[in-house]
Amino acid sequence: MGCKQMIIDVSKDLLPNCLDVLKSSYEDSAVAFGMTEENCPYRGRTRLPLKELEKERNNGCIMYAYLLNDKMVAFLSLSVRGEVLCINDIAVMPDYQNQGIGNKLLHFSKSKAKELGCQKIRLGMIDDNTKLKAWYESHGFKTIDLKKYDTVFYTVGTMELSL
Repeated sequence: MGCKQMIIDVSKDLLPNCLDVLKSSYEDSAVAFGMTEENCPYRGRTRLPLKELEKERNNGCIMYAYLLNDKMVAFLSLSVRGEVLCINDIAVMPDYQNQGIGNKLLHFSKSKAKELGCQKIRLGMIDDNTKLKAWYESHGFKTIDLKKYDTVFYTVGTMELSL
């Protein structure tokens, strides 16, 4: 008997669960890259308040949850800016990473971009996170911009994929 897997639209009542996924998924990176409330807004989204996630949703972010046997184990947030689909979050809970869920969410994002008439997909990430960067590169993303900030010791990169 297989696992029941599905990607669903996030309704307002699921937003607290999405926060749990964000906090769990991003915690290791927040620690590894020295994120604090002082140097990074909401400590890299690990401390994002519910009202902020609600605001993002109300301002047009398209949000999805990945359910495995009815349990939310991943979160995807997208927004459209002209002909560019922006990936705001692909967050997979640590116990479920390296099982292909991120690949499924990225494939879903590509399909959604084409459906919406977007020509590119863009995302921001910690460029120094070499494992994650290599994963995006393996899917065809290329770094198009790098920024250094005085308050943190890592570099923020923007990656893009042309469709």
